[in-house]
Amino acid sequence: MRAVRLCFVLGIAQMLVILASWLITAVMPESSMHSLLSPEGIRWYFGHFTQNLAQPLLVWIILLYIAYNAFQRGGLQHALSSLVRGERLMLRQRSALWLVLIVVGAMLVVLLMLIAVPAPILASVTGELFPSSFSSAFIPIVAFIIFIASITYAIATGLVQKYRQPYQNRFTIWLLVYVLGVQLYQCIRFVFG
Repeated sequence: MRAVRLCFVLGIAQMLVILASWLITAVMPESSMHSLLSPEGIRWYFGHFTQNLAQPLLVWIILLYIAYNAFQRGGLQHALSSLVRGERLMLRQRSALWLVLIVVGAMLVVLLMLIAVPAPILASVTGELFPSSFSSAFIPIVAFIIFIASITYAIATGLVQKYRQPYQNRFTIWLLVYVLGVQLYQCIRFVFG
């Protein structure tokens, strides 16, 4: 319900910006502002709509949504909350958590080797981590670690039947297909380009 209210507020704010841009440019035509209701403004709005949405924030939201969906549906969220509350876990759950700890530990070791050794691969040309390839990929790295940990837990506990349980939400599976497909295409372009 909060998201619906936020959408309503953002929609009203956008209408106010459109109206204000028209009013200000009508009152002060010599100003450097552009009206969103002028032919130029309407062409910009429709012509740049996709480019305006194609921002890193959208990619971060998609990746974190995929990771959270796997985290929640794969059972890792329930296991960790049970562990925090001090409830006793079954042997299979404890074993799965140990496996997740090992897998996450291995991923963190590899990540540290990519950022902490002399002349790290993910550092910038000057050797800094901020800004660098690492800082640009920080949110995707976190989402990937959560996703792999969640899938590992789900497989180890038997919650995933043929790897499908975390993907009962069709939107998530299509987002994952999109991410994997675009990455494959871009990798092929990089290799042969």
